[in-house]
Amino acid sequence: MADVTSLQQILDGIAFFDGFSPEELEELLEAGKWSKASPKKRIIQQGEQDLHMYVLIQGQAEVIYNQKVIAVLNSGDIFGEVALLMGNPRTAHVESRTECLLLAFDADNLNRLPLELQVKFLRHVLAAVFNRLQKSNIQKWLRSPRKQGSQKSPSKTLVSDSQEI
Repeated sequence: MADVTSLQQILDGIAFFDGFSPEELEELLEAGKWSKASPKKRIIQQGEQDLHMYVLIQGQAEVIYNQKVIAVLNSGDIFGEVALLMGNPRTAHVESRTECLLLAFDADNLNRLPLELQVKFLRHVLAAVFNRLQKSNIQKWLRSPRKQGSQKSPSKTLVSDSQEI
């Protein structure tokens, strides 16, 4: 399967797929669906409800909420995981900034994978979400004005900020 091998090589540079064996990657590739998005193409529509999650393999995309870009996604980032895991409507638009190569996963295909691989996949999703939350909390902490004489430690601030979400 030269096709699968070349696709696995593309995934080698994507941190989300680190730790998966070649056999597991092959199963994930069979479960996923590849697509391309030209610049300025809407990938996710706010308010829509579906059970897809995306891994941005190449390119850049923007997360848009209330007509404002709130995040820029780069190669290796994931998005749409809340809809996949929770079934919630999309909370923001995602639009390609450059030409993008995407690998989409839907709940039905993931549920057909062996249970051990499903758990491993979900652990990778959770790790990506926790990393994003940690970065967000650190940015919020760095932007917040610190009162002189405050003995509040950064770790307590991070816990406090994460509880707001």
